[in-house]
Amino acid sequence: MKIIPPRPPLTKGGEGDFRVKDDGFTLIEVILIIVIMAIVIPGLIAGVSYMTASQVNLLGTTTAANLAQEELEKVIAKKMSTCGTCGYANITVGAGTFSAVTGFPNYEKKTDVEMVDSGLNPSGTDLGYKKVTITVRAVGVGPSVPNAVLVSLLTNY
Repeated sequence: MKIIPPRPPLTKGGEGDFRVKDDGFTLIEVILIIVIMAIVIPGLIAGVSYMTASQVNLLGTTTAANLAQEELEKVIAKKMSTCGTCGYANITVGAGTFSAVTGFPNYEKKTDVEMVDSGLNPSGTDLGYKKVTITVRAVGVGPSVPNAVLVSLLTNY
């Protein structure tokens, strides 16, 4: 009876070149891959869902910014106009209150005007500068729609 010796785990490919025979994955390698995937995949899913949630309200944010720009343009047009109730002197100073935006039921706007000096510091008297702050907020559009705030300086020149 001839005894066949067991196959050696290493094969010699050339002088001093020993290689391990690779017939597949070991159990340790498979478990390691599963553990790594269990750590990486939830992170990827969380990142994708966060990006998706952020993009849902891009339309709301853009709408609020456009409405604020429109309101600021109305204030500037009033300042530039020569009608009897227009002009720099008729830009009313004071804190505004939020009111509905016509045609946009989920948005409210507010216009604040304060007198400032040339360094933009609040001033009790009219030195020819008025700081106008327009704020538009979304109501019921979603929690991630930030207020759109535009600030401009009007001069009496």
